[in-house]
Amino acid sequence: MAAYSFKLQKLLDYKTGMEEEKKNELGMASKRLEEEKNTLLQLKQKQNEMNIAFKEKTSQGMAVNELKLLANYIDYYKRGIKAQKIKIKMAEDYLSTCREELIKATQEKKMIEKLKEIDYSEYLYGEQKKEEKLVDDLISFKESNNS
Repeated sequence: MAAYSFKLQKLLDYKTGMEEEKKNELGMASKRLEEEKNTLLQLKQKQNEMNIAFKEKTSQGMAVNELKLLANYIDYYKRGIKAQKIKIKMAEDYLSTCREELIKATQEKKMIEKLKEIDYSEYLYGEQKKEEKLVDDLISFKESNNS
C-alpha cells in the first residue's frame, strides 16, 4: 500500500496557520477592549471623586479660583470619558472584524479538511480495489497453474 499524500496539504497548512493567526488577533483585540473599558471605569471614578470634592468645597465656602480649578478637572474628565467611549467603540468594531475574519478562516480551513477527507476516502477505496484485483489475479494464477 502506497503512502497517502494529500495534494492540497500545503494549502491546508497555510489555512491552519491563518486560522491560528486570526485566533491570536481576536484574543489581542479582546484584551485591548477590556483595557479600554478599564480605562473608562478609572476615568469615571476620577470624575466622581472630583464631583464629590467639588460639592464638599462649595459647601465649605472655598475660594473661587480653587472651585474653578476643580470645575476644570471635572470638565477634563468629561472630555476624557467622551474620548474613551470613542476608543471603546473602535475597539468593539475591531473585535467584531477580527471575529468575522476568524469565522471566515475557520470555514476555509474546514472546507479544505473536508476535501482531504473525501480525497482520503477515495484513496482508501482505490487501494481496496487494487488489493481485490491483486487477490483475484493471484487466485486466477493459482487456478491456471492447477489446471
